Amino acid sequence: MRSLAAFLLALTALLPTPTAASGSPGFTGHGQLRALHNTGDHEDLGCLTSEGKWTVEEPLCGVFAADRIDDYQFRLRSIEAGECGIDVATFKCGGGVKAAGFGTWGTPGPVPGYDVLRYSQYGVLATNAPDSPPAPGEEPLAIHFYSGSEKGKWIWLGWKALSDDEAADDAGEN
Repeated sequence: MRSLAAFLLALTALLPTPTAASGSPGFTGHGQLRALHNTGDHEDLGCLTSEGKWTVEEPLCGVFAADRIDDYQFRLRSIEAGECGIDVATFKCGGGVKAAGFGTWGTPGPVPGYDVLRYSQYGVLATNAPDSPPAPGEEPLAIHFYSGSEKGKWIWLGWKALSDDEAADDAGEN
């Protein structure tokens, strides 16, 4: 019995543990949330607006602040709209949104070179539109966690860090 307990204890040491992405500041400071295709070369398919909607129009990209809660979690805040969170599986930012604790998938994550957002065990997002991403000139689309029935492309949200000057410039354009 004693050797079984020792074996099980040793086995737990082999289990993966959450880690911060090495070599990248990750979700800290100011940045954009980039919509990265969930397959293939993970093409950059646009960004999220300050309200947390998917757009391909670069001038509409929101600027977000990531505030660490601890080594594994952070809160997101849109500089323009306010706290970001999950409302009935939909990503939103702004008035009335309850702040959520987000994390990343660790290293290596699902998209090489990016820290990728997760909420609990969820991460792939989609829209209810017949096709996504939105076309240039179309209204930004609300995104929610993928359920298996959505058409169009599905995305991960990657963090693109911005310098303080870039964040100020981008926030002024929105």
